[in-house]
Amino acid sequence: MSSETLQKILILLKDDLSPERIRVIKDQVSKQKSTLDYQLNKESSKYFNHVEDSLSLLNLSQRSVKNTERRLHEVDELSRRSKSAISRYDIIFNATKLYETIDLTSSIYDRISEFNEVTTRIAEMLEQELSDDALDSGCPCLLHIHYMLTMARDFQDQMLVMAQVSTDDVQRTMLKLFSQMTDLVAKFDQLLESLIYDLVEIVRSEQVSLAIRLFKVITVEEKEDLKINAIRNIIKKKEIEQEKSAIKKLPSSRTDLQPNIIEYPTSKGLYEEILSGTINTRTQARGYRNFFFNKIKQSVQDMFVEVRKEYQGEKRFEVLHNLDWVFNELLIVKEHLTKYCPGHWDIFGKYFECYYDELNSLVNELVESEPETLIILDILDYDKHFQSTLVQDFGFDKKDKKSIIGDKQREQLFADYLSLILVKMTEWIGNLEKAEFEVFLERKTPPHVDSEGLLYLDGTRTCFQMFTQQAEVAAGSGQAKILVGVIERFCDLLKQRQKKWMQKIEIDVRKLLRFNQRTDSQDVEESEECPGGLVEYIVAVANDQMKAADYSVAISSKYGKLVSKVHERTITQEIEEALDGFAEVAKFCSSELIKIIFTDLSAPFSEIFSKSWYGGNQAQQIADTLYEYMLEIKNQMNPVVFASLLETVVEETILLFIGALKYEHSFKNKNDKFLDSTKRDFETFYKVFIQLLPESEDKTLIIDDKFKLMEYFMDFSCGPVESIPTTWANCLTVYWDTPVKLLSAILKCRKDVDSSDAKKLLQAATRSASDPARLAQLNEAEAQPTFISRVAALI
Repeated sequence: MSSETLQKILILLKDDLSPERIRVIKDQVSKQKSTLDYQLNKESSKYFNHVEDSLSLLNLSQRSVKNTERRLHEVDELSRRSKSAISRYDIIFNATKLYETIDLTSSIYDRISEFNEVTTRIAEMLEQELSDDALDSGCPCLLHIHYMLTMARDFQDQMLVMAQVSTDDVQRTMLKLFSQMTDLVAKFDQLLESLIYDLVEIVRSEQVSLAIRLFKVITVEEKEDLKINAIRNIIKKKEIEQEKSAIKKLPSSRTDLQPNIIEYPTSKGLYEEILSGTINTRTQARGYRNFFFNKIKQSVQDMFVEVRKEYQGEKRFEVLHNLDWVFNELLIVKEHLTKYCPGHWDIFGKYFECYYDELNSLVNELVESEPETLIILDILDYDKHFQSTLVQDFGFDKKDKKSIIGDKQREQLFADYLSLILVKMTEWIGNLEKAEFEVFLERKTPPHVDSEGLLYLDGTRTCFQMFTQQAEVAAGSGQAKILVGVIERFCDLLKQRQKKWMQKIEIDVRKLLRFNQRTDSQDVEESEECPGGLVEYIVAVANDQMKAADYSVAISSKYGKLVSKVHERTITQEIEEALDGFAEVAKFCSSELIKIIFTDLSAPFSEIFSKSWYGGNQAQQIADTLYEYMLEIKNQMNPVVFASLLETVVEETILLFIGALKYEHSFKNKNDKFLDSTKRDFETFYKVFIQLLPESEDKTLIIDDKFKLMEYFMDFSCGPVESIPTTWANCLTVYWDTPVKLLSAILKCRKDVDSSDAKKLLQAATRSASDPARLAQLNEAEAQPTFISRVAALI
């Protein structure tokens, strides 16, 4: 087994070596093997059939060659018999050849005598056809012209070959005789060119006869070219063999001479074949098939030259909306022209290739001109329209359809569009952030209030208006990659904006706390001044995160349906990351509000468990301040965010209360004085929190579960020493991550626990908390930290 196969098996197994996993992998591999076997058998059968067909054709060819060889032997045998059967055969043969020469000479003389008349007639017909509009006249003399001109050119070709093996005088005479032919051929080519240029229009105007006659002319030329090319190749091989034989017979002293460069077939070889009757038409190919297709290509190129003239300057991009005529032309070719054209020419394929090349060149010129975003979308839209038209109207297979700009260029366009849109979006968001941060920092006016009395800022709504607008444009383009790319890049900008908001809030909260902690005698620098209304603005920012989350979910729901499952997952993932960011900002706003609130309460919290606490009203001061802050915030903040804030305030209140253990005030447990004071305070806190709790929220989750800790706190602080291990075990079942440091701080404050007992209790608590079986169970359950774990940093 190869290392690559082993590596694949290891990847499949990963860390799971269970029998169930192995059975699953075995079934998976078996299914893959079955699929591959089926595909292999299918492909093998297809190629086996091709091989069988090829072998059948090969056998047929072999039989045909053998049959031809047999018949040639028969002809050769008949020739030998004829020569031996007829007396004086050589005399008769020579006399026949002499007669043929005389007849050929007489024929040449007659044709030379009539040649001027023939060329004049051809010239007259050409002038007439060139002066008329072929679409109206139907070019009635086309075949007659072609026939007469072909006969004249054949005669010219043969005479020029004969002149090459004759005297210079004869050669000059022939050139003079045929001096008019160059002009006639040029005019005929001009006539053909005009017909080829108008070929689609000829079919559109139902001049079917003319189209058929034009194709007939080209077909005849193609066949004659194939014929003469084959004859020339035979003569060439024959002459080369004769040349090799002659060289072998030369004396050794002559073989090292530099040979003359000879172009085969020679005029002599052609001349002999003319005399023998093998060549009775042209002596070289005229290339009208290539002429035909070259003129088609040139006609298409000329059309696009006119298109570029029409759409230039500021109008250059309008051409994308005015190219439907291309499909109309191709439809005429596919549905009509192909009926009259030889099938092996693939006339539609040739026309399509010409139009495709020109469209590709035109569109790429637009791409290279660094278009704006909307123009890029137009180009991509045209490319998509082009490909869909090929499939729907022209019957292309989806795998054979071609992009008008090419796959590589299309991907570059996607990248260019997204780069441009990112620059613009970054600029828009930058301007928005500059304005909204300026409003936030100056706080000259209070935040806006919506119909429900909740505070908000304008920035989020404006931001998502931009987002939705660009997503709508991208969706309208029909390009899933564009839509997904726009959403990805906008989500990245949203994440950056979230971080900037947290930075701005953190800086201003820090400034406010420094401002509040100054003494009356201290001068405040202008840069350290903190405008009022920070709490209201932080509440507004927190509310905006909820609105932003709603906008984001709406975008994900709307545009995710427009794309494939793969792209939908990408959109969902990007939006979910943005939603996590909004939740983080909202949570950060709550934490900053807590800093502001509890910084004002640092004095009463520092007196908890002190002598003045037992008869004091510190808890009431804390409760009143919390109520004042929270009641105002409750009326202005989104209920979901407020519930989260209230839960954090409850936790923070309990933690700071317990955190007073750091001052190591001894508990006064005589006459349950400590216990009563603790109950008094927590009843005060509980009443306040109940009043602040929104009706729709779960009291148990937000308040009761947190206050359960105080029961354990009072048991640790006032209960019998021997019951502490049991209380500790119970506490761990509810708050699994309760720090041993909390128990240590409590024991230090109890007068009835000496250091030796405290040490034993803490050792037992540590063993219980760090029990491997317990930790493994918690790890398997993926237990999340509870709020009490934060108390270790406070005591």
